[in-house]
Amino acid sequence: MARGELALAEVKVIDVSPGDLKGYISSFVVIDEKVAVIDPGPETGYPKLKAGLEELSVKPDIVVATHVHLDHAGSAAHLMKDFPSAVVYAHPRGVQHVVDPSKLYEASFKVAPILPQTYGRPLTASPERVLAAPDGAVIVLGGSRLRIVHTPGHASHHMSVLLEPEGVLFTGDSAGVIFTVKGREVMLPTTPPPFKPKMYYDSVERMIALKPAKVAPTHFGVHDNALAWLRRAEEQVVSWLKVLRNVTGDDYREAAIEALAKSDADVGLLVSAGEEFMVRGFLENTIDGLIDALRRGEPLPP
Repeated sequence: MARGELALAEVKVIDVSPGDLKGYISSFVVIDEKVAVIDPGPETGYPKLKAGLEELSVKPDIVVATHVHLDHAGSAAHLMKDFPSAVVYAHPRGVQHVVDPSKLYEASFKVAPILPQTYGRPLTASPERVLAAPDGAVIVLGGSRLRIVHTPGHASHHMSVLLEPEGVLFTGDSAGVIFTVKGREVMLPTTPPPFKPKMYYDSVERMIALKPAKVAPTHFGVHDNALAWLRRAEEQVVSWLKVLRNVTGDDYREAAIEALAKSDADVGLLVSAGEEFMVRGFLENTIDGLIDALRRGEPLPP
């Protein structure tokens, strides 16, 4: 290494998908002088996270929750319990839900009961160790740093995290999901109610302006060609909204899935592959969010 050159931080992926599932939920471990865990994952996935940290021989100093949904922040208090010096950073709107997740947990049953049943009930956390991360905040790890970027749309309490200078953008759910189905990467928006389409689009625009090299959605993994994935996320949410404008009636989900499968090859592959958890846990939830936004007259992207 040349004099004055800083070593880059390592980014490791621990699969914290609940139960026997694989390839659904990433927890990212950034290893520098300090160790950060970005999105510790669901409460039911914590044994996998802890085992992964032990395998890496690291102890987290910092935990960042991109947002407080059960599949992203559910294990935060477990980490605080097992690693007493660790602190958690969350969006200012989300701090209270990391400290006391009971309202969020109960409310999640109304959105999709499969999710709280699958992800588990989070522990409460010590309020003095849960810190609000304002937009633009920088968390120094050593030679590298985490830059906080508020990215609402998926949720009002959502933030994304740029690892600098490595250029890895941890997007949480702010720019869709990337799953591998039959050996092919497929992208879907993930947008439960109350979804804000214009905010979502503008947040992706903001992330594009950061010019990241890699994109790391919590669902799932780290991917090259970040700008192409981010532009795909923009295009996809716009095209899905156009398709779903024509879906009506109370029994709209099946009609919506059929229409999207015809218009979007990624959805077609997902449905034909019989990926039940992706369809019931992600696709239907997204359809609900998009149709709800249309019915409420939310501002739409261009």
